[in-house]
Amino acid sequence: MNQFKEKLKEPKKEERSFYKTYRKGKGGKKTYIGSIPPELELKSNCCLATVSCFVLNEKGEILVEERTRNKKIDPGSPDIVSGHVDNNETATQAMIREYVEELHNGSKEEQEKARNEAIGNLKKLEELYLVCNERAYFIQFYMMLTKLETLTIQKEEVKSVRWVPMEELFEMIRQGKTGIVYDENLEKIFQEVRNFYQEIVKGNEGKHGTIGCFR
Repeated sequence: MNQFKEKLKEPKKEERSFYKTYRKGKGGKKTYIGSIPPELELKSNCCLATVSCFVLNEKGEILVEERTRNKKIDPGSPDIVSGHVDNNETATQAMIREYVEELHNGSKEEQEKARNEAIGNLKKLEELYLVCNERAYFIQFYMMLTKLETLTIQKEEVKSVRWVPMEELFEMIRQGKTGIVYDENLEKIFQEVRNFYQEIVKGNEGKHGTIGCFR
C-alpha cells in the first residue's frame, strides 16, 4: 500500500462529526472559523465546506442521485454525489467517504473496492463559492471514472440512482433542475469533465482500436 493510499484511506475518528465552516473574504478567499454540529446547519451564517463529484461510466454518462424526501436541503431533487466536509477530515477524504457511503453501502468487500477505486481515480477540479437556498457553501468539485457494476445505495440519503448522458445533465444544471446551483464558472468544470472523458476514450482507442471496446 503506497503512502497516498494509506493517508486517504481512513480519516481520524472522533465520537461525532461536526461541519467545517468558513468566512468568505476578498477575492473569494476563505478563512476557517471553526465547526458546528449538523443540527445547526440551517441556522449558521457561515459558509459550509462541501464536496461534489461527477461520477462517470465508460459510456460518457454521469451518475445522478434522487435525494430522499427527508433531506433538509433540496429534498427529492436530482443531485450528483455530494456531502459535507467533517472537522476530522480533508475535502478529499470527505469525497471518498461520501462516495462509499452513498453508492456502496453494502458488504465490507464492496466498500473496500469502492474506496480503493476512489483513491486511485478521484480527480480534483475547482472549488466554487455558491449560494443554495440562501445558504453559502464552498464546494470542492471532483470527477472520477467508475468501473464498478454493483451499487448499494444508502437508502436514508438516496432514494434512487440513474445514469444520465453528460450533456443532458449539464443542461439540467443550467436550467435549475438539480440540487446544484448554476454558476457560469461551472462551464469550466463541465469542460474539464468532457476533456477527462475524451482522454478515457482515446486511451481505450489506443488499447483496443475502437471506442466501443471498453474493458
